[in-house]
Amino acid sequence: MSHPSLPGIQVPDFQRVHLQRLKLAADVILSEAPDLPAVLETELLLYRELIQCALLEPTTTVAAP
Repeated sequence: MSHPSLPGIQVPDFQRVHLQRLKLAADVILSEAPDLPAVLETELLLYRELIQCALLEPTTTVAAP
């Protein structure tokens, strides 16, 4: 399965669980560690965003008339 905006990313179903756990770990670190250096916080935010994009289900697009 892949996402139209990320044509090169293929996420098999068995890897979705691992990606969800990684996203959860990034969320916990961001919420529970108030004194993160700005650089680390930025990296975690980007990492979490990439994981979210990989987890997106492909959407069906309706062709315009």
